[in-house]
Amino acid sequence: MSSQPAYAPYSPDSGAAPGAQTGPAVQARRTLNMPALFSLITGVLLISPVAIVLGHIGIAQVRRRRQSGLVLAVIGLVLGYLGLIATIGILVALVMFVTSGPTPQTTF
Repeated sequence: MSSQPAYAPYSPDSGAAPGAQTGPAVQARRTLNMPALFSLITGVLLISPVAIVLGHIGIAQVRRRRQSGLVLAVIGLVLGYLGLIATIGILVALVMFVTSGPTPQTTF
């Protein structure tokens, strides 16, 4: 009689030779989150509102779906907020420049 059981339990590496050592388990590759990537791209292109919205969507999806791209979303958010602050600063400076000009003399 054979010393092996009539059936063998399931083994994911059943194709390996008996007694052969297998390497560490390979982790499944995580997919890249597209809103996070587009947040980075629009942040670099200085399209601030789009970068901010996509950055927040990207962070939420990365955490919920366990995808990669968290760093991209955060960088896109930072660039988006910096661009928004710079735009507001430029607009305030422009308004101050236009209103600080010489005032015409009025005669009554």
